[in-house]
Amino acid sequence: MVVSAPSARYDSQADVLYLISDQGALARSVEVAPGITIEYDDAGNMLGVEILRASRVLPENVVASLHAKQAGVL
Repeated sequence: MVVSAPSARYDSQADVLYLISDQGALARSVEVAPGITIEYDDAGNMLGVEILRASRVLPENVVASLHAKQAGVL
């Protein structure tokens, strides 16, 4: 099995962090905690994680790093 490092995308206006581990067709989503959803394909493989209100859930330095990466600073 090949496992690739997930990519991250942060939407600062919506305050949503998307962690994408694999490409594929979304078959179902499961909310595992308030505001945290895991997405799966038909075979049950995890495609990604969505974190709502990310700036409230994650440490401030993590959110700042995401901003910097998207702005091309890092």
